[in-house]
This record gives sequence, structure tokens and C-alpha cells, in this order.
Amino acid sequence: MPWFTNHLKNNKASVLVFIVVFLFAVAASMTLYEQEKRSVLHQQASHNQMFAEKIQQVLLNHGANVSAAAALMQSYHNDVTAKDFADFSKHLKSSMSPGFNLLFARFVPENDLRNFETQQKIRSNNPNFQVHPMGKRDEYLPLIYSYPQVSSYGYDLFQVALDTLAIDINDDKKMHFLYLPSSQVAVLQGAAPKSPYDEIFIRQVVYDYDQTGGSQDRRKVSLYGVAGAHLTIASLLEQSAFQERSNLHYRLADITNTARSPLWLKDSAESDVFWRNANFDQLNIEFAGRTFRLDSAFKLHTSHYMNWALILLPFIGFLVLAVVLADYLRRLSNIYLGALNSLNQHIKVDKLTGLNSRSQVQVALNEMIRQCRKDAHKVAVLLLDLDHFKTINDAFGHEVGDKLLIKVAQRLGVTLPDNTLLGRLGGDEFLAALVIPTKQFESQLPAILQETIRQLSQSYFVDNRTLNIGCSIGVALYPAYGLNSETLIKNADMAVSKAKAKGRATYHFYDGEMGKRLARNVLIETRLRKAIEENQLQLLFQPKVDLQTEVCVGMEALLRWQDDELGTVSPAEFVPIAEQTGIILPLGKWVFEEAFRHMLAWQEQGIRVPPVAINCSAEQLRRPDFLAQLLSLLDDYKIDPSLLEIEVTESILIEDAESCANLLRQVSRLGVKLAIDDFGTGYSSLSYLKDLPFHYVKIDQVFIHDLIEDCDHAALTRAIISLSHDLNLKVIAEGITNVEQLARLREYGCDIGQGFLFSKAIQGGDMSTSSLKLLSIAPIYDQ
Repeated sequence: MPWFTNHLKNNKASVLVFIVVFLFAVAASMTLYEQEKRSVLHQQASHNQMFAEKIQQVLLNHGANVSAAAALMQSYHNDVTAKDFADFSKHLKSSMSPGFNLLFARFVPENDLRNFETQQKIRSNNPNFQVHPMGKRDEYLPLIYSYPQVSSYGYDLFQVALDTLAIDINDDKKMHFLYLPSSQVAVLQGAAPKSPYDEIFIRQVVYDYDQTGGSQDRRKVSLYGVAGAHLTIASLLEQSAFQERSNLHYRLADITNTARSPLWLKDSAESDVFWRNANFDQLNIEFAGRTFRLDSAFKLHTSHYMNWALILLPFIGFLVLAVVLADYLRRLSNIYLGALNSLNQHIKVDKLTGLNSRSQVQVALNEMIRQCRKDAHKVAVLLLDLDHFKTINDAFGHEVGDKLLIKVAQRLGVTLPDNTLLGRLGGDEFLAALVIPTKQFESQLPAILQETIRQLSQSYFVDNRTLNIGCSIGVALYPAYGLNSETLIKNADMAVSKAKAKGRATYHFYDGEMGKRLARNVLIETRLRKAIEENQLQLLFQPKVDLQTEVCVGMEALLRWQDDELGTVSPAEFVPIAEQTGIILPLGKWVFEEAFRHMLAWQEQGIRVPPVAINCSAEQLRRPDFLAQLLSLLDDYKIDPSLLEIEVTESILIEDAESCANLLRQVSRLGVKLAIDDFGTGYSSLSYLKDLPFHYVKIDQVFIHDLIEDCDHAALTRAIISLSHDLNLKVIAEGITNVEQLARLREYGCDIGQGFLFSKAIQGGDMSTSSLKLLSIAPIYDQ
């Protein structure tokens, strides 16, 4: 950059720019030249591809004709006459193509020759029919059908290098591609070939199966004959012609035998000189066990097909541009240098507060870390986040918010110790980095943090307004919890989130466990998504028992997760993560569907299905389509709404009481029972019980666990039961584990209970009529 700037300031600048632009013009023209060249070569390759596809299609058509003729002879054998063969061939694709001739030759053993000749004289209405050339041989392959050209009927094709047909009689699917010697061409077409390789023959063997042998796999197989097609290389290429071929030279070779040179079948250039100099394309064509290579190239040089105007016009335009730029360069250089200095300053300094920018503070922090590594000092990285700053922005506008940030930055500079690195990361986030030279200074750090929070939380006077704002601080220490600026800032950010969760206006030091918890939460989120997709979750059912009659009156669906990597994960751990990440919606839908699936299965098995209680999260109830989805699932699984109970916690009632109350009333009208879960552990309000259509109140197991030992818990439990009964609500106690708790709950008049005293949660597949009866009549005290 200094070298370029110096040239801009002297008289050589115009020459320098002219040279640079000229070189750019050359480079641009060369690039366009290469693009045009690639375009022409691509067009050539496309033509070759099209040509090869047409050749292969023609071969496949001919092969299909041969297979069709073979199938005809396979099916009807001696019932096919010469007229039948001709009529059949007329309807085949390419049967009338120039140079194409469809044939069939019959296999005749030596001992059946006379009988065959006699039958063929009658069938062909030709008293002179005879297999020739004459002579005694073990087997014959006389030609009996040919279309559209009439060939030498009766000629033994075994005499023209087709003896391989008699070797393998087990493969009736294989098609062969042969080149014909001159003698065979004369027999099949009545004319001499133009070159040794101008004639080709496609054949397929036809077999005779002895039906007395049982299944086809066990039939006795014998050779019946050979169906084939004769055509010329010239006719093959003529049928494969396309419009662009007139611009191409091409050549076709058989390269099946890689041990020898290609067998050239056709060369339109008729000169090796052209192919030595041409940039030609190659494509292989596979057919009938042989591999052909098609080479093609434009007849003229590549440059002949290029658009030279497209290549040269940019070059001329850039030359004109070079002159214009050289003329204005000196004036533009001053503007450029001024803008460059301004940009550098903006990158390093936050424009609003005058503190270090985000990028500059990271650079300065890394430099501080390098120096402290040499001096064996520690570094404290403080990430400060203003509390409820968005409220001020929304209430008074961003202009007032920006002025407040300026005052915060100023107060931060006078509050923290000298030599503190200060910067603004963005929004209402600030960063401060302090060198900790001694243990004594480290012990003073909490006091510095408290004083910083106190100073920043004092009133600000902005635009004749008195504004108050809090501050939360997260701290990460070097080298314990980070060796570079990125890691330290990330960990300090996690710590400030923890400080806000603790109630704001406080500070929190990052520790290793925070990172581990975050990593585990991320892993749980990832694995939980996979568990839902791959149906790795499990739904168990815990019975609920009438405490007076000892009869099972319902079940509660309990979600369980056993992961291959995480092991057993408690719902208390993964459900809050699901609620935070939005996974609770597909998870909740899965629980409803799985519960309904089991209920439907129990009904089909003739089991008396008890009402099933399902927990609903706040996120599910907030969905506007919750009721519609519930109705759809009830209808899909044919579940009576009276067999469903929905349990909700108090948190949703506190956060969105009005809309939640409307939804619960609609659900209750369907016949679904409602229960308020964990009553007494949150901000319990009697208005919930009075105003909302609940049927049950569930006492949290925390009260039941200490019911005998803790008098306060006993008193609260009795009060909840009494109050619920006064409001015509039934009470469910969960977590009953011993008979003393059961006796006390009966004494208080509790209606329903669940817990290990009665039964652990059981799998849906283990539910049976006998198990329900046993649970219903067994003395509870004996369990």
C-alpha cells in the first residue's frame, strides 16, 4: 500500500494506471478468448455426445428387432412361415431402414438333415430347397427366413465363421455383434463388401426347451436356431445422422480387444494428419458385448467458430478507460487517501462511544494476553450488559438510547482502574480487560465489580430526562478459562447470561462447569431431535388408585428416554431444554400420539381402558392450533375425550391467564378432564381453582414425602384437600411410597393416589385385563 500511495503522489501515476489497465484489458481479452474456446469445444463435445447417443439408439433398435425375432421363433418354432416372418418384420422399428436385413437360420443335426430338407421344401413351396454347400457335417445352420432382402436360403451359416454359436447353449439372453467376411456378405446380401469391416451382423441364439423336464430350470435345453440382423456401417451412420454432423469429421473404431490396435470401421477425414492436429472428443459406445469408440472434431480450426467481436470490444473499451482514468487519477488519489484514513479510524474506534471497536478490542486483548504470558500475570475479561436497555430505546427512541450509551462509556472510563482496556462489542454490550499483577489485586476484583455496577446503576440526565439503568457483569479469567480473546469473550458472555438469570444487577464468574453444562445441553438438544425422528423415546404408564376402594381409576403417561450416548436422561433435565429450544412441540405431539396408540391397542385387545393423564407444557398450550390438533388426534385414533386427562402447571396460568382460561374451558367442554399439577409448589392462587374448569388438584410429591415427619407439610396437605373438596374438586396425591403415608392421606380424605406403593410405571405392551384386575382387588397394604 505505501508503494502504491507514493506512485499516486508523483507524475508516474498516470503511466502506472495506463499500464495496469492495459494489462487488465489483455487479461480480460485472454479470459474471453479462453471462454470462447471452451464454449466451442463444449459445443463440439455436445455434438459428439449427440452423435454417439444416436448411434447407440440405432444399435439398440436393431438389437430389439433381433430380440423380437428371436422371441417370435422361440414361441412358435415351426408354426412360423416365411410370410409370417415377413409380416412380423414389417412392423418392427427400423425394419425398412436402408441396409438392414433381418434373418433366421435353423439349427439342424446331421441325423435330421433329410427330414428338415423335406419339410422345408413343403413349407417354402420350393422343391429345389437344399442345404448348401453340400457335404456331411455333424450339424448345420441353414438360412430359412430373410427380410426385406431375399438371401440365399439354405446356406449353412456354420461355414462362414459362425461356428461359435454351437458352443454355448445355456445363455439365451446374450446378444453377439460380429463382423462378416466377404463370403458371408455375398451370401446374406448378394454383393461384395466395400471394405473388410463394412458389414456387421447382430445375432441372438434361440433355444428349444423340453417341457417334460419340469420347471424351466430343469428343462433339457437344445439349440433351435439363430435370429440375426445384417447391416452396413454406412447405413448405421446414415440412420444416426443429425443436422450438425456436416460440420464434423468423425471416425468409428472397435476397441473391444484392448490388446491390439483399434479396428477402424469408418473415417470421414480419410487422413491421419487431421486427427494428429485436431483437438477431438472421444466417447465409448457399449453394445452386444463390444466397445466402440467415436472420435469427432470440427472440420475447421477452433478459432473459425469464435465470436471475435466479443473478445476484442472489451479490449478497446479498456484502452479508452485507461486514458480517462489516467487523466483523473491525481484528483481521485487525494479522495482515496482521505477515505482510507477515515476507514482505518472507523475500524479501530467505535464511532458512537469513542471506545475500541469490537475488532480492535479483540486485537488489543490478544496483545495483552501475550504480554501477560511473558510476565506470568492473569487477565480478567469483563463483559458488561445493560439491564432493560431495550425498554429505554422503545420508550424514548434510539437517539436517547445512543446518548445514554455515550454517558455509560464515559462513566465506565472513570470507574475502572487505569490501563483498563475498554471497548464496545455492539448494542448495549461493553468489554473491559484488567491485568491482575498480584493475588492481592485479584482479591480486590469482587469489590471493583460491585463498585462498577453501583456507579453504572446511578441516574443519568439525558435530554432533560432522568434515566436509570442497571448492569450485569460476566467475568472470565485468563489463563484458567481461556487462552485467547475469542474464548474469553465467549465464556464471559455465558457468565453474564448467568448473572442476568440470578436477578440482574450482579456479577458472575465463569467456571468450567458452565461450559460443560452448556455442552451437555447442546448435546441433549441434538440427541433429543434424533430420538424423536428415530422413535427412540418410551412412554410408560403409572396407575392411579382410588384410596378408598383400592381400584385403579386411571393412568398417567410418563415419558422416558434412554440414549446410546447420554444414557438415561431424566425428564426434569431434557424437558426444560425442549421448552427452550422449541422441541417441546414435536415432543408433545409424539406423547399424545403414542398414548392414543396404546389406548387404541388396549381397546382392540378387549382391555377396559382407564382414563390416561398427559402433561401439557406452556409452549403447547400457547399454540393457536392446539385445540384443532387435539380434536384431529382424538378423531384419528377414535378416542373418547372422557378417557383423556390433561395436566397443566401453574406457570402457564400466571404468564397468560386470560387466553389459557379460554382454551381450558373449550377443552373441558369436549369432555376432557383437567388437572392442575404440582399444586402448592409455585405461586398458587385460589382463583385458579375457583374460576377455571379443573376437575382434579395434584399435590406435589414434595409434600407427600415429608407428610409424616413434617407437621407443616401435613397441615398444608390437609388444607389443600379440604379446600379442594369445598370447591368440588378431587385430590390426587403423587409419590406415595409407604403405608403410613397412605393411612394419613385416607384420614385427610384424599381421593386418589399414585406411587411406588401401588405400582411402578409399566410399559404399554404389558397392560392386560388381568393386570388391571389384580391391581384393582389386591390389598394395597400387601404390595
